[in-house]
Amino acid sequence: MLTKKRTLLPAFLATAAISLTACGSATQTADLGDATNNDTSAVEAWEAPEGLSGELSYYSANPQGLTDDLVEAFEAKTDVSVNVYADTTGKITARLKAEEANPQADLVYLASWDAATEQADSGALAAYTPEGADAVHDGWATSEFVGRDGSALALVINTNVIDSIPTDWQDLTDPEYEDAVIMPDPRESGTAADLVTAMVASQGEEATWELFDALFDNGMIVQGANGPALDTVTAGSKAVVFGGVDYSAYSAQADGEALEIVIPETGTTVTPRPLMILESSENPEAAQAFADFMFSVEGQEISAQRNMIPGRTDVESQAGPEFSEINQLATDWDEITSDSEDITTRFVDRYL
Repeated sequence: MLTKKRTLLPAFLATAAISLTACGSATQTADLGDATNNDTSAVEAWEAPEGLSGELSYYSANPQGLTDDLVEAFEAKTDVSVNVYADTTGKITARLKAEEANPQADLVYLASWDAATEQADSGALAAYTPEGADAVHDGWATSEFVGRDGSALALVINTNVIDSIPTDWQDLTDPEYEDAVIMPDPRESGTAADLVTAMVASQGEEATWELFDALFDNGMIVQGANGPALDTVTAGSKAVVFGGVDYSAYSAQADGEALEIVIPETGTTVTPRPLMILESSENPEAAQAFADFMFSVEGQEISAQRNMIPGRTDVESQAGPEFSEINQLATDWDEITSDSEDITTRFVDRYL
């Protein structure tokens, strides 16, 4: 049976205060106040099972900084070396497909529920529920993958380009936003496809197409994935991203960009980003331990510090509103993903 191993907190929490009980089964707490601009909170440090060793191959979607922080923290607590392949969800799933005859990955983190569902349907995933996964948001867990954290889609406004701040999607049909709006392409952005699908699920197809008819009549363009869309607005070529990924915008804002991030009043999507272990993993105990760490309070705080919405309900967001405060258009991710391809096809046929 594996036993617990006490370890120090990761390097980026070097200022943390760690308190140990006198007996060896310690409770460790860390003051994250110096690591963030938020209120100080006590965090129980995760304790790794003893005996973990070897290597793990971890395929991870962005953000890169979050991937680096989690890997650094886990490696500091274990004798496991984590080899990372970081890329977009599309490129990761393409690599998994190419490696089907000789799988290389142990764990995979994706930005798309639909992509995780396809991996599960192919039989590639091991059934495993990480410790702490019982605390995630409703609908964010299956027997084979669990939403580790998530991102909301927002209106992202460059305040150097335009003075007025919209509060809802419909506002962007106003003449003052003529030729000022860019939307990520649903063919390249799974979150954009999910947003359109959630709008149809929430308000019906007729009302959704009426909104997009007005947006396109007002000069909205659809181009590229989420990153390039945000870059276009940050550079000032456009004023507003329709459905920008919130964590990227908060990070750019923290770096000094003149951005305002607005969660639309009538609702948006909060996309769970799933973590999974491959059935073919040659180091399953280490893979399970890394998953357990990412769903621990400490691991979830690391996600929150990188502006993600934590998967666990008992860990607070550190950028933007709390999960419970966001009005969501739809929350049944199995339904959204099953309808997304058909809705995206109709969107493309109608507008692109």
